[in-house]
Amino acid sequence: MPSTTDKILDTAMECFFQHGYDTANISMVSRHAGVSRVTIHKQFKSKEVLFRAVVEKHFQKHNILIDLYRKSEKNFWQETQALIIQRCEGFFNDVSSNLVRSNLLHAGQAFCKDLIQAEEGAIKKSIRLRIEKEISANRLTLKKTGLTADDLAETLHFAPFGITVSVSEHNNIAFVENLMAVFKASTSTC
Repeated sequence: MPSTTDKILDTAMECFFQHGYDTANISMVSRHAGVSRVTIHKQFKSKEVLFRAVVEKHFQKHNILIDLYRKSEKNFWQETQALIIQRCEGFFNDVSSNLVRSNLLHAGQAFCKDLIQAEEGAIKKSIRLRIEKEISANRLTLKKTGLTADDLAETLHFAPFGITVSVSEHNNIAFVENLMAVFKASTSTC
């Protein structure tokens, strides 16, 4: 059975993803979680603190995936694609509208910039290490692109995030798959 804190954080994430940072509030989370506002306020002094805790929990869940990715010896492109899709998963699947998505991204930049930067650094480093491993094994080359391993890692990390703020209603996962196909073709050793 989940702890009260987990119940609050899971419900808060649902409320933020459904309604956005500006509209969701502690009263809403209290109502949906079946936990008193007093209990929520004892653990999280404000909506901002609650939002940061939701972001931290989301990142902690994905840090396990990042560690597994970094250590893996399996297909680089399949695993990189899966990592990026898993990283963007909430924005692709759970956010109810482009307006809410945009509101959450702005709130993240306002209240969680340090958390986001640390997470981005860890992801880019993991991707760079995997790229270097692929180059060493002669399964990938950067000669045709003129990019460094750092450049490609940063591009692989950031390119899909442009679609999280996009107003397009197209299939975002298909976009990531197409993007990975282009990168794979441009770095092929054949």
